[in-house]
Amino acid sequence: MRAARALLPLLLQACWTAAQDEPETPRAVAFQDCPVDLFFVLDTSESVALRLKPYGALVDKVKSFTKRFIDNLRDRYYRCDRNLVWNAGALHYSDEVEIIQGLTRMPGGRDALKSSVDAVKYFGKGTYTDCAIKKGLEQLLVGGSHLKENKYLIVVTDGHPLEGYKEPCGGLEDAVNEAKHLGVKVFSVVSVGIKDVFDFIPGSDQLNVISCQGLAPSQGRPGLSLVKENYAELLEDAFLKNVTAQICIDKKCPDYTCPITFSSPADITILLDGSASVGSHNFDTTKRFAKRLAERFLTAGRTDPAHDVRVAVVQYSGTGQQRPERASLQFLQNYTALASAVDAMDFINDATDVNDALGYVTRFYREASSGAAKKRLLLFSDGNSQGATPAAIEKAVQEAQRAGIEIFVVVVGRQVNEPHIRVLVTGKTAEYDVAYGESHLFRVPSYQALLRGVFHQTVSRKVALG
Repeated sequence: MRAARALLPLLLQACWTAAQDEPETPRAVAFQDCPVDLFFVLDTSESVALRLKPYGALVDKVKSFTKRFIDNLRDRYYRCDRNLVWNAGALHYSDEVEIIQGLTRMPGGRDALKSSVDAVKYFGKGTYTDCAIKKGLEQLLVGGSHLKENKYLIVVTDGHPLEGYKEPCGGLEDAVNEAKHLGVKVFSVVSVGIKDVFDFIPGSDQLNVISCQGLAPSQGRPGLSLVKENYAELLEDAFLKNVTAQICIDKKCPDYTCPITFSSPADITILLDGSASVGSHNFDTTKRFAKRLAERFLTAGRTDPAHDVRVAVVQYSGTGQQRPERASLQFLQNYTALASAVDAMDFINDATDVNDALGYVTRFYREASSGAAKKRLLLFSDGNSQGATPAAIEKAVQEAQRAGIEIFVVVVGRQVNEPHIRVLVTGKTAEYDVAYGESHLFRVPSYQALLRGVFHQTVSRKVALG
């Protein structure tokens, strides 16, 4: 046990030092962030609350540990323009369970959560740890994030009683098995306290049951049981950092590959919707998004330095309304020149003819793109197009496909003509290839969401891979 405690700081320090704090600006958890949900399960039973005089002194140390732990839950840059963000809540228990506060976004809710913990009055009765764990699981599932792998229960207890106690909620083993089934990992943070009074043995069966879903080996079994000789040790800075760092190591985030690489020459066109339903402000947002994509494409790696990557940006609206006009449209390799051309685009603000726009781009590729280049089109559309039918869209898409153009579609908002969108993505009216659609169709709830987090990286990576 001593060796394990000595090695733990060395193993975890790298994760802790690499996780630099970001400015504490309150904001909602964006879907691109990597959220971690923590719920503290605090034992305020008789063996803790009434062990020493003045009664409740050890509970105060548990509360201090929890508050200092909460102070360590700060946003940290993860990678690819994402943050590791925290949601935390707490309960305390004896022979009843009381929610201190539900899951709250850190750091904005930090002070409120700490104040709620500070206000806890101990129960000082029996120890129904199984009920407390199940209540904590409920809180994680109801109020937590969408990433089920990033959910943790931190059970702070003295490990008593060891046997012969009531388990009214199905028993400790059942509670921990439920956590395992739900993908929730359980820490047991145990203070041994007065060993000669309670004859507590670290690594006992009950302790191993609690921690069997933890993160590191303990007593030869899977799990993380952090045992301290007394409650004062819970407040050591190194100990607090080690527990937080262990979660940092274990957490799972969606795997976004930051860089993109082209394995062949590529000509990419970004086709922006300039119709009246978009609005001038939203059109400006799509221009900013297009420039982010273009910069990613033009600065991407190449397996062969001779491979050219070229980008064009086009705006479309009604029939015959495309800008720039065909005589001025060209593929560019210089980002500064392309960004200037995008900035100069004036919003057309007219009707919507997606079929005419597809025909325009198809002719452009046939005239300006070489046979060796991969041809990619990223089209903004909600599927609504004046006078268009699924059959007419199918014909326009298949004509583009015959020209070697691979089409990707960005859909913004919820006012969508779904049948038309499916044809735009696949070029088929009769059936929809779900797997193909997942890699060629991007949906965001609003134009503002285009610029959040790593969405531009996700889109550019999929377009580059094709």
